[in-house]
Amino acid sequence: MTTVKSVLVITNLSKNGAAGLRDEILSYMKSRDISVTEHCFEGSPAEFSVVKCDLVIVLGGDGTVLYSARLCAGMDMPILAVNLGTFGFLAEIDPDKWLLAFDLFQMGKMGVSHRIMLHTVLKRDGKIHGEYCCLNDCVITSTGLAKIVNLKVNISDQEVIEYRADGIILATSTGSTAYSMAAGGPIVHPELSAVIVNPINPFTLSNRPLVIPSDEEVTVQVNRQQRTSLVLTLDGQDMIPLLPGDEVITSRHQCTADILSFKKMNFYEVVRKKLNWKGGPHD
Repeated sequence: MTTVKSVLVITNLSKNGAAGLRDEILSYMKSRDISVTEHCFEGSPAEFSVVKCDLVIVLGGDGTVLYSARLCAGMDMPILAVNLGTFGFLAEIDPDKWLLAFDLFQMGKMGVSHRIMLHTVLKRDGKIHGEYCCLNDCVITSTGLAKIVNLKVNISDQEVIEYRADGIILATSTGSTAYSMAAGGPIVHPELSAVIVNPINPFTLSNRPLVIPSDEEVTVQVNRQQRTSLVLTLDGQDMIPLLPGDEVITSRHQCTADILSFKKMNFYEVVRKKLNWKGGPHD
């Protein structure tokens, strides 16, 4: 049994039905004397200082879950993600099932999916310029008209390849069904401790996606003669400009994102339904 005494409610008010559902949840928590901390936003979220709570309730789509996972990284708070978006790979729980999920969590009957996150360090001139975390992926791409970039990739201090491509995706197993899949990468079970190294439109067809253990450290170095501008993007949301000679070093984050899930809804069922795998033409 888990007695919830405090919750953090993160609401993306740009989603249809978000405001009404938020009011319903707040009213319920108040009636049960459960302390509530709120973080509401519409459009781009503002800065917010997280307070430790027993549970995080996220109202939005998968993008809101990604933001919430980064925001709460290291706080050891499970996430109850209510789907107000389209796909719902991460935000699995339907709006009318939030109370059932909440009650099952308190009874210890909700499944918990432990998802690895990535820790990314940006080095510039040999010094740490920034540190970041993400749940889906970190992506290095060009922003200029000349799309081809030159990126040298080392894995655990072993030189692997120098890509000529539109960019590179470093994705977790969770992120395998996001940008990496669109770029031709494999679908990986989200609870596997693995990282996908996936070049985007490589110049050489033999450059294929690579799946490696998550305890490997991946270093991507931007060529010093690189002429086009580059950017590092985290979960498709946070963007950091890169300079020639920069190093992006990615490893497994020490924390996981713990997402509540109905035990009856497993990964294979989610993939089959969300990707419309029917074995024949779509209706």
